[in-house]
Amino acid sequence: MEELRKDREERRLTTMLYIAAMAVLLALLYATYRNIRTYSNTVAEVRSHNTALLELEGLLSSLRDAETGVRGFQLTNDTSFLEPYRQANRRIRDHSARLGLHQLNRADSAGLGELRRLSGELGELWRSMVFNNANAIVRSPSMVYDMRVAKSYMDSIRTVHDGLVDDRTRRRDDLLDREREEGVDAPFMLVIYSLLALFATALMFWRLTRTLRFNEEVRVALRSKVRALDHEVTQRARLQNQLQQVLDVSPSGIMAFRSIRDSAGVIIDFEWLSSNRTANATIGRTDLVGKRLLEEMPENRSHGLFDDYVRTVEQGTPSVKEFQYTGSGLNNWFRHHAVKLDDGFMVMFSDITDQKRAEMINQETDRLELTAQLTRTVAHEVRNPLTNIHLALEQIQDEMEGKEEEVKPYFAIVDRNLKRIGTLIKEMLESSRKRELNLASWRMVDIVDGVVKTIGDRLALREMGHLVEIAEDLPVVMVDHELINLALTNIAVNAVEAMEPGKGLLRFTVTRDTDAVILSMSDNGKGISPENLQRLFEPFYSGRPGGLGLGLTTARSILHSHGIHLDVSSTVGEGTTFALWFPLAGLAPMT
Repeated sequence: MEELRKDREERRLTTMLYIAAMAVLLALLYATYRNIRTYSNTVAEVRSHNTALLELEGLLSSLRDAETGVRGFQLTNDTSFLEPYRQANRRIRDHSARLGLHQLNRADSAGLGELRRLSGELGELWRSMVFNNANAIVRSPSMVYDMRVAKSYMDSIRTVHDGLVDDRTRRRDDLLDREREEGVDAPFMLVIYSLLALFATALMFWRLTRTLRFNEEVRVALRSKVRALDHEVTQRARLQNQLQQVLDVSPSGIMAFRSIRDSAGVIIDFEWLSSNRTANATIGRTDLVGKRLLEEMPENRSHGLFDDYVRTVEQGTPSVKEFQYTGSGLNNWFRHHAVKLDDGFMVMFSDITDQKRAEMINQETDRLELTAQLTRTVAHEVRNPLTNIHLALEQIQDEMEGKEEEVKPYFAIVDRNLKRIGTLIKEMLESSRKRELNLASWRMVDIVDGVVKTIGDRLALREMGHLVEIAEDLPVVMVDHELINLALTNIAVNAVEAMEPGKGLLRFTVTRDTDAVILSMSDNGKGISPENLQRLFEPFYSGRPGGLGLGLTTARSILHSHGIHLDVSSTVGEGTTFALWFPLAGLAPMT
């Protein structure tokens, strides 16, 4: 800060010196210009006075020449005297005209006017004398009188001429004195101006040289610091690249964030600082660095993750948890560990979706196995008494001969319910029995076509439509086609029963995931409430009258035996979607 203050004061002082020097130089320049201009005007006036004096002397000399020519012609009557007279007249006119250009004041104008008048009258007299003398035989007294008058005019002209010459000479001498004074002042002013200009230039040059030398020293120091910073940046970039390489080979996703606070210091969001390769692959984004967490993945707030991160930053408490994340194209289970990092945090997470699905399948398999054991026990215990009831009923029918019409309705009721119980026991055993899978490679298009053909008549009867969308270049899956067809048909039948006749649309969508092929069956039916969705696969639970509630139980048993994960999502009034993850042909199913 001290260096900056000195630099500002140095700039201010230099500016003030420059302005002051320019002001003084401009003032001196103006004064010198005025002095030189006054001197030039004085010289011009002196030159004008000298020219006027020369013209006056020339005019008087020409008048004398004309007078001499006239006198000589009168005395000798020799016409050769007339030629100087004529030439003198032309010069008189020229001098008189040029004198008119040098009138400086009113006195000059009056004197020149009087001189022109006298010269004009004298010229007329001379022309008369020359004319009379040329025509006269002898010299007359009038000629003598004219010569006296002409002499009188010449005397008057000399008097006026001398007055004009004296006045012009006096004024010229005054101007010459002033010219000499001004002639000294102008060089003096030029010398002063030059000295001041040299001083100002030398001062500015000195300060500029000092500034340039200082700037050169600063540049040298700055270049040295820049080299040091470049080296440090290079080292840090190398270390950062090495660290990023280490992070990229980590099997866990690793991300770093910094806090974004409002004017009150409250954390309102987090900004991505870094993200390793595993994290990018898990989220499916590579452009998150520099962006905000809640803007790109707002589900972090609804899942409670944002509050956990804020708590980690504010309190320094690590956050360790397992959760299911849905949204932003994800529906996965994660295990994460978030720790404070400066005014932010770093989170390490692993995708445990497969592990969770395997756990869920194993739990469901154990539950189904337990249910199967119970079902087989109950079916065995019920089947024997049921056989005895059948035998007893047949015996009673034989002994009731002749009374068939009276007891026939009761026998029909008993027989119908016995058959229903028998069917129930059969389906219970079917849903719980352990199946041997006959696995083979099948294309998803063939599996979906088989289901569509199976339920085609039911769709046509209820005037419903279906739509199949299958991605290209899908891998084959290993399934028992007969059992998979049975499971998918049970799911599809439930979907058809949930839709309104004439308006239903069953959609089959097949896409590719990283290690699975996903089949989604969606309907636009009445949907399932959250509480009923939890009981959907329970044995003997059915949402329609007359149903045994074993179709979906059988379907899930078949799917679990193939290692196929099943998710169900539903919105009341909009419809239900069953999503099935088929392992690829290279993955072994659950047994």
